Amino acid sequence: MSLNKKNSFFVATLLCIGITSGCFTQSHGQGLGNSPYTVLGVGEPYGDAFAPSTGMGNAGVSTSNGIHINNLNPALWVRSRYTTFEFGAVGQYKNITSENAGQRDFGANIGYLGLALPAAPKWTVGVSLKPYSFVDFESRTSGKVPDTIYDTYYYYSGKGAINKVALTNAFQVGKYVSLGLETSYLFGNVRRASESQLLIGDGRDYLVSRTERNSYSDFTFRAGSAVRIPLKKDNKLNLNLGGTYTFGTNLNARQTTSFELSSNSFPVGQPDTLTSNTRGGVTLPSQYRIGASLEWPYRLTLAVDYERQNWSEYRSFANTNDGLTSAGRIHAGLEYIPRITSTRYFDLVAYRFGFTHGQMPYSPDGLDLKDTNLSLGASFPIGRGGNSFTLSLVGGQRGLVSSQSIKELYGRFVIGISLVDPTWFQKQKVD
Repeated sequence: MSLNKKNSFFVATLLCIGITSGCFTQSHGQGLGNSPYTVLGVGEPYGDAFAPSTGMGNAGVSTSNGIHINNLNPALWVRSRYTTFEFGAVGQYKNITSENAGQRDFGANIGYLGLALPAAPKWTVGVSLKPYSFVDFESRTSGKVPDTIYDTYYYYSGKGAINKVALTNAFQVGKYVSLGLETSYLFGNVRRASESQLLIGDGRDYLVSRTERNSYSDFTFRAGSAVRIPLKKDNKLNLNLGGTYTFGTNLNARQTTSFELSSNSFPVGQPDTLTSNTRGGVTLPSQYRIGASLEWPYRLTLAVDYERQNWSEYRSFANTNDGLTSAGRIHAGLEYIPRITSTRYFDLVAYRFGFTHGQMPYSPDGLDLKDTNLSLGASFPIGRGGNSFTLSLVGGQRGLVSSQSIKELYGRFVIGISLVDPTWFQKQKVD
């Protein structure tokens, strides 16, 4: 590769990093639309999957095609033998239904940014930036003040996110074993507010507001391993095994709480700060994922994963569990490339299908809430250099309609762009 082309790749990467970093800074409070379940815990996790894995039902902790970065397992970053930059965005449409109301909503956000650098023949260094979880909810209720003729309105809202920047080191140990460690730094803030409005009707309507702002920051660690077992000569068929473990952590937190009374949008007296920058912690639970796959290299891959996170270990700033329970989930998916050596374009496209089913970590009044979805995806090559565009579509349902829970029908799309440069970290020869 010429110096000009290499500089172009570098400039394009820096440009995407700058745009993405700016979007994270400006939209850290935006999630994927109104989601009432994010009122609990630290919100709804985004998950670790990039666009290709999303099309496989988030399955693939044991295998990687080496073309795209597989962020489900830090050990699989070592399969990326060329400098690879990946960028993704996610959007979601939802139809939310309760016993007496319904709502349609849409949201979109930056999905991820990842850069794999093969620093040595058996060592890959990776850096990534992506959201970890988001809080985005609002609800309104009304009723009579007991023993009076006055109406009152209650408004609850929350917005914010926790982001994750990670450094991954992946190593090839021997011929068939790889190990990896992801060191992540979590940061962000979440604002929650509750407001009560008393309607007197004579120009003296009062609004009582209580606002809570939590800021988070700390390190977390995720370890992974993967094993490739050849079942046929020349790696024509492989059995892959893999697993990851995310260590639980006590996330540093600071909380500021304020109280304000107003009438017709004018404050009554000075706002009162109840707590200011109070130090505390939030306990994030451990998580593990295991999986197996059959791989016909660059032709067909069948993968099945199981993950479980012990949300019963979660503790909020107030040292409460928020009613969360441990939850497990199964993922299954396939990837098919018709013919990697063909000259026909659509023979080079990677087609994917996936399925996910599992329990949600919420159990209102002992209800067992499920989340089930199907996914489709494809990666379209851009030229012959390994660059590609990926589109993954997910449709599913979670929860159910009851007095204590809601049902969400959702459709999600994830788009990803992969840029590959095969000449970085390779010695140049002079003829």
